[in-house]
Amino acid sequence: MSQFKRNLAEPDAVHLLDDLRRGATTATQLAETHLGRIEQAHASINAATHVFRQQALEQARQLDLHGDKSLPLFGLPCSVKETFGLAGHEVTAGSKRMQPEPHAQDAEIVRRLKAAGAIVIARSNIPELAMTAESTNLRYGRTNNPLDLRRVAGGSSGGEGALVGSGGSVFGVGSDILGSIRIPAAFCGVVGFKPHSAAVNQRGTWPVVTGATKSWLGLGPLTRSVRDAELVYNVIADAPVPPSQSGSARLVVPRGFALTMQNPCISDALATATATLAQHGYQRDELDFSDIGKLYLQIPKLILDDFYNSWIRLLSSPAQRFSPWRELLAQLTGKPTIDSGLLRWMLIAPVMKPRSAAKVDAITAQFSRAREHYHALLGTDAVMVLPTLGLLAPEHGQMNRLSLKPGINGRFTSHTMGNYLDLPSIAIPAWKFRDAASGLPPSISVMCAPGAEAKLFAAARLVEAALN
Repeated sequence: MSQFKRNLAEPDAVHLLDDLRRGATTATQLAETHLGRIEQAHASINAATHVFRQQALEQARQLDLHGDKSLPLFGLPCSVKETFGLAGHEVTAGSKRMQPEPHAQDAEIVRRLKAAGAIVIARSNIPELAMTAESTNLRYGRTNNPLDLRRVAGGSSGGEGALVGSGGSVFGVGSDILGSIRIPAAFCGVVGFKPHSAAVNQRGTWPVVTGATKSWLGLGPLTRSVRDAELVYNVIADAPVPPSQSGSARLVVPRGFALTMQNPCISDALATATATLAQHGYQRDELDFSDIGKLYLQIPKLILDDFYNSWIRLLSSPAQRFSPWRELLAQLTGKPTIDSGLLRWMLIAPVMKPRSAAKVDAITAQFSRAREHYHALLGTDAVMVLPTLGLLAPEHGQMNRLSLKPGINGRFTSHTMGNYLDLPSIAIPAWKFRDAASGLPPSISVMCAPGAEAKLFAAARLVEAALN
């Protein structure tokens, strides 16, 4: 186990805000503390690609002297994903081959954080081109899980999971197109919230998704608690969550769902979360989700249709078009130029990428019908509780092999459903149910249809209390 395991009693953002407003601490003290943690942990977890020590401390001093303590994130040190634009800095997407993308201004999500008083102290590591669940690349190296350095931190917002999980940042923000917020949150023992795709402005973030998977992508926070996730979300979202309303709520239990839980602690945590909501009056409503397996099989087809050609373009040079097969030979001879996880995606393209626009349109329509169906089924009064993932953080090198293997993989069906059905989804660690062998916590997710976020956060707070 790692020495950087975050103390569960460590104050969350809401608590620290109260301390700042009461004068029990200062923005400068908080920034110094968290910068020190990042620097101490860097050699072991390698979660930050850039640390903004001088800028952060200067901003903190100015807040202490002249800042408005009523700002919603006043003085809180945070981190942002490497693919989020920062004024005067480049987005590299963790690639040595891709031409870095300069940014003259902050991404909108970063602008809102700064306007709310947050202090950006670091940028975080990702997988190359942000498309696998292991945050490793040839430019910045491998990020290790702060709970166990032998294990993956997840991806693609893996650096964020590791920074928040190690106590290096009070909260972070990431993006999620196939679990990229919730996987790192689950593996690193923190909370991760993926909003629906239209909730948070994506201007200035990389990549710009325009194809069929645009509705799969959401931007959101990784935090120390559920109430922190709601706090940060209400800053970055176009419309804040309305106050929780009293009244009945349904607990939708998927029937016929393709789901695998390979560790008993995951099923134990799920049973407790479900029972807790039932005890608080949630009405159980079993509904048919048997088509999720068929939808899962279509995921790589649309991902590859949307991204494969752009990957080739980004990795090519003026002198030579990038060839996955030439890269495979380079990797076999110990001379890689891209990350092996990204290459795995590219090598399945000849089999999985649709060969006609008509086929793409048919698959897109299938997902669109499913979204409409399940949004109507859930309505504005229902939540679902499922494992975030059906496994705990695996050792390095295993996650890409597991997640990119063919066929229905029940360990990943629940979190991917949150993307292609465009469901707000929050991952919550279950520290009471730590695995006896590894000491790692499982993670449980609460999901809802867009528009029911107040119900989601209310249920998430109950689940969090029962699991921790």
